[in-house]
Amino acid sequence: MSIVKIDAGILLEMFANGYRNLCRKEAQVNDLNVFPVPDGDTGSNMAKTLSGGVHAQMQEDDDVSASMKKFSKAVLLSARGNSGVILSQFIKGLSIASDGKSVMVPSDITPFLKQGVDSAYKAVANPVEGTMLTVLRETYEACEDTEEFADFESGFAYVLKEMQKSLSHTPELLPVLKEAGVVDSGGMGIIYIFEGMLAYLNGEIIETDSDREDLVIAPATASFGPDSVLEYGYCTEFILQLMHAKTNIATFSIGNMISYLESVGDSIVAVQDDDIVKVHVHTFTPEKVLAFARNYGEFISVKIENMSVQHNEITENAPKTAERVKYAVVAVASGDGLASYFAEIGASRIVDGGQTQNPSTQDFLDAFRTLNAEYIVVLPNNSNILLAAQQAADLYTDADVRVIPTKSMAAGYSALSMMNTWAEDIDAFIDDMTMCLSSVTSGSITTAIHDACINGVEIKAGTYMGIADGEILCTCDNNIGAAISMLELLPDIDTKEVITVFYGDGITEETANNLIAGINESFPHIECGALYGGQQVYDFYLAIE
Repeated sequence: MSIVKIDAGILLEMFANGYRNLCRKEAQVNDLNVFPVPDGDTGSNMAKTLSGGVHAQMQEDDDVSASMKKFSKAVLLSARGNSGVILSQFIKGLSIASDGKSVMVPSDITPFLKQGVDSAYKAVANPVEGTMLTVLRETYEACEDTEEFADFESGFAYVLKEMQKSLSHTPELLPVLKEAGVVDSGGMGIIYIFEGMLAYLNGEIIETDSDREDLVIAPATASFGPDSVLEYGYCTEFILQLMHAKTNIATFSIGNMISYLESVGDSIVAVQDDDIVKVHVHTFTPEKVLAFARNYGEFISVKIENMSVQHNEITENAPKTAERVKYAVVAVASGDGLASYFAEIGASRIVDGGQTQNPSTQDFLDAFRTLNAEYIVVLPNNSNILLAAQQAADLYTDADVRVIPTKSMAAGYSALSMMNTWAEDIDAFIDDMTMCLSSVTSGSITTAIHDACINGVEIKAGTYMGIADGEILCTCDNNIGAAISMLELLPDIDTKEVITVFYGDGITEETANNLIAGINESFPHIECGALYGGQQVYDFYLAIE
């Protein structure tokens, strides 16, 4: 069977099949992580990103153009990690290319890829070749040089073949891949998506045990018991189908609903899309909200969460600032100790995230919406979170959002320590926060999960690695020895004056104090102290200044 026309329904099913195939191969993509650190999450980030579009609410009569716009927006908000943001921008390009089209035909494949590639490259300030960007670009260029495809089966088969060819030589373009003996993980993720899409065209529905329809992690019930007080109310969200039997849809005003919501709650986001209404509100009386909404229609979906037990308490539970302030800071933190400390020293909101748990674009937007500030400054504190933060900053319109490209918790800590809320203007505010970043070295200690050789350092699984500013400097059979050796290898250690150690989940205070004693003995000129960070994966974070 030759398919020469694809409507919205088929296209969305193709994406869903690609998503399921990626979920099935998610661990394989994660395992392509170059560094032997238990934080390889490219496959997970791409799957979670694509999940937003696959589970988005669609109308049966949508054409390709309308469906792609909705699909792209949902993917954009779900994007997390650099690979996820690049994927979301690629899909945004496909949406742009689909504008005005009711169906797709084989001749659309190449121009769609071109627009997708253009959008993906624009998402990265300094594109690196040998990554998923290369795989997408070289595939488009190969398609441009071939004759027009006769049908979608042959077109997607050709696309997949060229993607695999491009992926195979990514190690030649990126030396770190060649040294580690792997291909680019993001490029592999793209291939699994297109592999699933082609499978659908050939009549194969891919099954998977992975179901990401509900990405909300159930909170521990121990945080809310019979003697607890409902301090923060409920995060209430619903999608409402307006009904002719209940209201005049043509004259329905979302403004009236917003006015009512303001009388019973805050942190309100309410939008109308034709006969569909989407609402987010924080309220102590969700039953009143639902009863009011049912005057106008019936629910397609409802979600109510007790904010006292939500996973990200600091971000979601904080009441919206009543009085408008000039500056607010949103910081990413990867442990309960770090989150609490960052809040104590000036962060207005904390977004939960870090290695293995990259927040989405939507997570940042949710944090922004709880603030009443003229300027919002974001500290992503991880290089793999930076693009999602920047994407959220571009989307948000109720404040001037600036992103300081902090790539570690140590950098975020240093920036917050220098924050000056009395700064005359936003440029001075940011200058104060960034003035010392160039002199801060970020150290971290974690366990290797497989053998490797990185930059000449031989690494054995199970040993501890000393990492400085993302570069593995040494290994040791214990975490304190790895930290001391890493510090000894820093070329400018004699100029450093202060080291702050954040010790992770599972590390005892005694172990942290032993590390401090070891640093004091080896580097008596450096003032040193330890704080509980509570982070996963990494035994210690060190801010070396």
